[in-house]
Amino acid sequence: MTNEHGERVAVKTHRRVRAWFFEQDHGWYVQCRYGARVIAADGTNNAVFVKSLKDVGDVLAVLLAATKAGELDTAIARAVERKTRTKPGAAKATSNG
Repeated sequence: MTNEHGERVAVKTHRRVRAWFFEQDHGWYVQCRYGARVIAADGTNNAVFVKSLKDVGDVLAVLLAATKAGELDTAIARAVERKTRTKPGAAKATSNG
């Protein structure tokens, strides 16, 4: 930010941390995250469904154990890969020229 003297200064702010679980469908979904990205822990699904809030802690404990054992390394590597994105119609325009 710029202070009252026109100098640029660093300002500490609070960052919002997104929850790894949310309530839906008469239960709770728990997601595994790497930063802001949700990773598919089992390769296809990005969330685990549990019936009660008490079970959320158990799922998080299992995810922590899997992370420490290195079982999520490939899923994390897939999540952080940069994918090239083209705008719709951009591929057509480059192939015609």
